[in-house]
Amino acid sequence: MIPATLPPVTPVVVLARFTTAPADWLPAHRGVDLAADPGQTVRSPAACRIAFTGRVAGRPVVSLTCQGVRFTFEPVRSRRAAGDPVRAGGPIGVVGHGGHCDARCIHWGAKTGHHYVDPLALLPRRAPVLKPVAR
Repeated sequence: MIPATLPPVTPVVVLARFTTAPADWLPAHRGVDLAADPGQTVRSPAACRIAFTGRVAGRPVVSLTCQGVRFTFEPVRSRRAAGDPVRAGGPIGVVGHGGHCDARCIHWGAKTGHHYVDPLALLPRRAPVLKPVAR
């Protein structure tokens, strides 16, 4: 797995969580939907290479390969080319239109080998911030 992962958009506001199904062919939400604005920059979660940019089922999609993890983002428009390196936090494209998000969010998927994983589980855990109790 990737040692440190960054969120592709900030702030991180989850609109739909990752779900699995008992079999690959059954319906599930194999990724997370993060709130995003049209035209907002989408950033690479780690040091990666662009694997694909283009349209899939009418939606703009970007795929990255990063140390054995395949990330996908949609709807994301990009001018990058397959094979281009991208640093952690580097721009990979902008929020586009299409799919179930249609410019109000991005769908962020992650896959290791043949298995989908929750991309949020790849983010480093943040220490809780304790605040004083008002008296």
